[in-house]
Amino acid sequence: MKTLSFLSLLTLSIFGCKSSVVDKNHDEIRYKETVTTNDIPRSTLTFFEISDSRCPEGVQCLWAGNATVDLALTGVTTEGGVTSHVSMCLGACGSIEDTLDYEFTGQKYRFILKAVNPNPKAESAEPKENYSISLDIQKK
Repeated sequence: MKTLSFLSLLTLSIFGCKSSVVDKNHDEIRYKETVTTNDIPRSTLTFFEISDSRCPEGVQCLWAGNATVDLALTGVTTEGGVTSHVSMCLGACGSIEDTLDYEFTGQKYRFILKAVNPNPKAESAEPKENYSISLDIQKK
């Protein structure tokens, strides 16, 4: 009986300690790609839009420009599925920033946009499908 109780406690401690925290450093999230932001409750993030007006490489610009990305957060609450859209920006952005503290599906997150790739080139416009972002996701 003691062995069964011990095994039950051991099993509970192993599976009961599964963290719902998903702190991730995504070196590359491609355009239209979806990544998991939290396991329990499950939520995801999709990089779904890009607007890039940064100064192209090798060009003298009067304005540095910016790259704005739109992200869709999708998750589940007790009321059902929810989706939220947020924007983040690198460069001369005004009110949109590269770091965002955001509460979604009862969880508090910090999203840090570290890079938008590729950098623009003077000779050609980059198709959206070629873009990726580097995003740090932290649960607070």
